[in-house]
Formats: sequence, C-alpha cells, structure tokens
Amino acid sequence: MRKTARPAAGIGALGLALLPGTPAQALNIRSYLSSNGGGEACTLAAPCSSPQAAHDATEAGGEVHCLDAGPSLSIGHMLINKSITIDCHGGSIGAVVVDGGPITVKLRNVTVTFGDLIGIGVDFRNGAALFLENCVVEGFNGAPGIGVFFEPPLGITAKLHVTDSIVRDNGLAASGGGIIIQPAGSGSARVVVEHSRVENNTFGIFGNGTGSTGVISVQVRDSVVANSAFSGISAFTSAGHSITSIVVDRSSSVLNAANGILAQGTGGFVSLTETTVVSNATGLNAASGGSIFSYQNNRLTGNVTDGAPNAVLAVK
Repeated sequence: MRKTARPAAGIGALGLALLPGTPAQALNIRSYLSSNGGGEACTLAAPCSSPQAAHDATEAGGEVHCLDAGPSLSIGHMLINKSITIDCHGGSIGAVVVDGGPITVKLRNVTVTFGDLIGIGVDFRNGAALFLENCVVEGFNGAPGIGVFFEPPLGITAKLHVTDSIVRDNGLAASGGGIIIQPAGSGSARVVVEHSRVENNTFGIFGNGTGSTGVISVQVRDSVVANSAFSGISAFTSAGHSITSIVVDRSSSVLNAANGILAQGTGGFVSLTETTVVSNATGLNAASGGSIFSYQNNRLTGNVTDGAPNAVLAVK
C-alpha cells in the first residue's frame, strides 16, 4: 500500500493574529455549510461553503451541519485535527483526513466522493476513534485507491466503527480497496463494521498486519462484502508482525473474484459464525500459516473451490 504525502502546517499567520487591534474570532459550538454560503462565519445566518472553513470555525467537540447537498461541498480535502461531528444529512464532502492527538471524529449522513482525482476517501492517520454512521464512501480510484484507510501510528491503539454505511467502487487494478486496516510501527486497531455493505472494490475488508507489531482486531457483523476484484474479507500478516484477527458474524462474503475469506500468514485468524460464503472463486483459504475457525453454523457452498476451515469451534 502506498501512502500519500502528509501536509505540513505553516505558522506564518500566527503573527498577524497577535497584532494589536485584531480581535480573535469566537468559535462556534455548531457551524453550518451550504452550497450557496460564503465567508468564514459558518453560522446559521451566514453559512460557509467550504467544509474546511466550517471545521476551522468550530470548537473542539462541536458539530458541523450541512444545510443542503450542493455539489460545491465536495470540493477539496478536509483536514480534521480536533474532536468534531460532521453531519451532512445526505450531503457530500470531498476526501477527509483525520490527523490529531486523542481526538474522536464522527462522520454522520455524509457521502465522501471525489472520483479518480484523489487516492483515499477517509484517511485516518492519528486519533483515538473514528465513527462512520450512515455514510457512503465511493469512487476513490487514484493511487493508492482506498475508500477508508485506517492506519494508527506508532504507539497508538485507535478504534474504527462503521455502521449502516456503504463503501463501494474503490481501488486500483490490483491494490487498494474498500476498508483497509493497516497500523504502523506498534500501532493497533480495534474495528467494528456493522449493518454495512462493502461492494465492488478491489479488496473488500483487508486487515494488513505486515507493517506493525501491534494487534488488529476486527468484528464484521450483519454486513455484506460482495463483488471484490480479489478477496472479500482478509486477515493478512506474517510472523513477527501484528496478530490480525477477524470475527465474521451473521454476514455474507459473496461473488468475490478470488477468496471469500482469506487468512494468510502466521498470526492471521478468521472466525466464522452464521455466515454465508457463496459464489467466490475460493470460499475459504487459509494460507502460509493462517487459520480459519468455524462455529459449524455457516453456509459454505457454490464456490468454484469451497475450501475448508482449519478447525471447528463449539457453539455454546
């Protein structure tokens, strides 16, 4: 996976803010966006049109609301470096970068889309937690071609919750994909994907532990992963790197061109319960020391090669 360059923050404007007679602008608890807005006040009476301006005008812990779904709201990156909720009521914004200290970011009712020009839709680089609630992330096909990239850095254990969301049409010809979980250094990831659809990506949900010595723990519940160009759900690691464990519960991995379920590398584990794995090239693939466990209540049929779990677990 290739990484995009990190933006550098300048401090040249700091001196202007300290000049006599230049009052500090109060920040909003709640800011507003509109495709017909202007300026940087971002109040209900004077909404702004730039998602970045709305973020910057909002206090840490505050909220940004979209008043419409106008196309101008989807222009440009949005850098989030504070705890904030972005609620767009079906509106769209451009690519989002989350990069702060111990911050919690909530994206709610948001479509994140920018077509072929930008490589990552939602890029979590640092923070405590990211919530995607009733969101759509789609169409990120520039390099590296990732819909949601969750990459906690050295020494950070971060949480990702994807609920009632759609992640689709992301990836390059042979890399990238829908939800890529890839900590760095000693970073760890705790991830829940629930009531969601991950469709028509290069890879579907991909836990990649090869760049970290931390732990990747993923729960996929009541969700569908379908029509991936390669594997649907993957736990991918190697000896000496992250333990990568995925539990798939009451979900489906179907119509994927490679594996429905892949556990590859020592320390790569997938556990299945009440899950359907149908119409893939290979249903279950445990490779290079990876392990797939079944609670014996799954539906594994109709794949070119069904495969089999390494071990069965007792249902209690």
